[in-house]
Amino acid sequence: YQRRVREKRGRKLKREQEQKEAEEKLRKEQEEALEKLRKEQVQKEAVKNSKSAEEVINERMQRVKEVCKRLNYPNSNQYNMYLFRKYGKSGISWCPTFKASSSTWRDFFIDNVLGSHANFMGTHYHLGVLGNQILTRGAGRGASAARKRVFSGEAEDSVRFTVVRHPISRLISHLRKAQNYPDEVRAQRGDWVEESVINGRTNPLWDTATRTKYKREWDVYINEIGSGRHSPFSDDNPYLHPPYPVFPELIDFVMRHKGRDDKGNNGHWRPTIEWCDLCQNDLDIIIQLEQEPEELMVLLDRLQMMQYKGNFFVKTQLFQQQISFG
Repeated sequence: YQRRVREKRGRKLKREQEQKEAEEKLRKEQEEALEKLRKEQVQKEAVKNSKSAEEVINERMQRVKEVCKRLNYPNSNQYNMYLFRKYGKSGISWCPTFKASSSTWRDFFIDNVLGSHANFMGTHYHLGVLGNQILTRGAGRGASAARKRVFSGEAEDSVRFTVVRHPISRLISHLRKAQNYPDEVRAQRGDWVEESVINGRTNPLWDTATRTKYKREWDVYINEIGSGRHSPFSDDNPYLHPPYPVFPELIDFVMRHKGRDDKGNNGHWRPTIEWCDLCQNDLDIIIQLEQEPEELMVLLDRLQMMQYKGNFFVKTQLFQQQISFG
């Protein structure tokens, strides 16, 4: 009996050690990815330091036009432009690139355009609150040929913009939210979490009973998040060690759905060129999150919103403190 107890304790310690090693490996992979981005940014800064933020933005806009022309990029049929007529000379049109300051802009528009009473399915800060601001397809009066696609209700001289971010940084940011907030795991279970975990950790050598047991324990764990209940589960259940996706699993999921099915169309990892239909929507200004606050100042000036800079600078400073790109 004592031998069995010792063996069981030994197996448990081994599993705990393996879990620690897996978490340490995950941490190192994320740090290496961020370090690579930082080095790339440092190299770019060596060139950009001699240029103004406005010059860099102008070069970016020209590069977007050249790439779209060279690749003849297809129409992605996205309807993700939101119009706000009270800002700028003739209104501004915004496309939210998720994980690139989109929540900051969303919250600003909700508070300053719709007010504190606005909600979507009981939630105040939700993009669905801005549903009535979405531009619809249709030719506007007086539209010039320069506008490849014109939205009805939008002035021809309104300013169209978005904020972009390095795609790997977007994925890491999305992943960290799931890792740090269990409620996110439950909320996004059907979107990507469960498929990432199950596909990434299922051993084809398991028998049916083992697979069924591990999946049942996973279901119970997810359903109990936020309920205060904590049912026991197997120490050797890989679905729950850790109980959230890791970086390689997210990458594998994104690559499996890189087409345009429902899961691949998720804005948290959909490329901005598709999500905002950059080659069709003829944006006027695109700034990069890593280049704030300098590029943010240029954007606010272009939008005639400089008086609101305090709403954006606090979060910009927090972002720069969390992840330094040199």
